[in-house]
Amino acid sequence: MNTLNYFKKMAALAAFVSVFGITMSTAQETTPNKAVKKTEKAVKDNTVKAKETAKKEKVSASKTVKASEKVKENAASTKQVAEKESKVAKSDAVKATKAAGKAKEVNKQSVKNESALSKAESEKAIKSTEKAKSNVTASTNKVKKSTATPIKATAGKLSSEKYNGHDVYIGPEGGKYYINSNGNKTYIPRN
Repeated sequence: MNTLNYFKKMAALAAFVSVFGITMSTAQETTPNKAVKKTEKAVKDNTVKAKETAKKEKVSASKTVKASEKVKENAASTKQVAEKESKVAKSDAVKATKAAGKAKEVNKQSVKNESALSKAESEKAIKSTEKAKSNVTASTNKVKKSTATPIKATAGKLSSEKYNGHDVYIGPEGGKYYINSNGNKTYIPRN
C-alpha cells in the first residue's frame, strides 16, 4: 500500500506540475510574442521613415544638381558675351588707331600746305586728330575693362588722373573715386 500511495502522490504531483507548468509556459510565451510584435512594428515604422527621408534627400540632391548646372550654363554664356565684347572693343581700337594715323597724315599734309589751307581748316584737322587719339584711348580702356574682372557700371566721367594705379572717375557732385579690385567705388578724400 505504501508503494501505491507513493505512486498516487507522484501522479498527482506530476499532474499538478504539468497543469501549472503548461499555463506558466503559455503565459511566458505571450509576453515575448507581444514584445516581438512591438519590435517588428517599430522596425517597420523606422524602415518607412528611413525610406521617406531617403526620398526627400534624393529630391533635394537632384534640385541642387540642377541648380549647379544652371549656374554653370549662366557662367559659360557670360564668358562668351565677355569674349565677344572684347573682340568688338579690340577691333574698334584698331579702327581708331588707323583713323588716328590718317588724321596725323592729314595734319602733316595740312602743315605742308599751310599756305593753301586756311587757319580754320588746320585747326579742324588738329581737333580731328585729338578726337581720334581720345577714341583710341577710350577703345583701349574698353578692351582693358572687358578683359578684366567684371566691374560695376559707373555713373561718373573718366578723368585723365590716376590714383594708386586706378583710373579716377568724377562723380555727379564732383567727388573723385576709383573702382577697386572688388568692383566697388572707393572715394578719394578731398585735400
